[in-house]
Amino acid sequence: MMSNTFKNLLFLIWTSAFFSLGFPFLYSETLTPQNQKAIEAFYKKDWAEAEKWFLESLKINPKDPYANYNLACLYSIRLNECEELSNEDTIYTLLQTAVEAKPSYRSLMLKDKDLSLLRSTYRFNTIAGLPKQEIFTKIHWYGPSPGAYGPVSSIVFEANGRFTFSMVQFRENDGALERPKFAGTYVWISDQVIELDFQKVPKSFPKQTKRIKATWKQNSLKIEGFEYSFTDSPDRCSA
Repeated sequence: MMSNTFKNLLFLIWTSAFFSLGFPFLYSETLTPQNQKAIEAFYKKDWAEAEKWFLESLKINPKDPYANYNLACLYSIRLNECEELSNEDTIYTLLQTAVEAKPSYRSLMLKDKDLSLLRSTYRFNTIAGLPKQEIFTKIHWYGPSPGAYGPVSSIVFEANGRFTFSMVQFRENDGALERPKFAGTYVWISDQVIELDFQKVPKSFPKQTKRIKATWKQNSLKIEGFEYSFTDSPDRCSA
């Protein structure tokens, strides 16, 4: 007969494994047969089978938080593999439905590794219920990705009022590609406008001044002097 201590140890190991796979462990409810079959398929990384059974569960109860949440995790994994690109909007819809039915999922989604791909986006953090200015510092802002080099520029803002900007450029002597980083500080002028103060202005910067303004609107950031807007998507699968 197993001792209580050993039983408790096994329980902790099992629940830790359950969480690591992105499944919310629900103490107060029994999984439906459809969700149980979906989880078993998820364990085996049989994405098509898992999707099939989560969708079956949603046919029975479209607001089932467990099925909505874990189907969002499944689609996020496939999106990370550059598959099912049309499902990004679906992921947000599923997460929104899940947190409305079970608000405790908001804290879970912020630490779930299966959703890490979307953690730096506006919509993800809005669904998680974070305050507006905290959302701003969670977002990784990207310029366009015209080819195999990835985004031509990017900028990250920290909660302490600092930022780091990078821009693709080619060295004059050998033409090698590099992404130098430039630091600076920022302050809020209004709830949508910030002023950036660069320590050093990049030579390729379109506006050769240390202080410039930027306007933020949801998942778009417009910085003075740039012909394009920065967004929360790196266009990761464009190359």
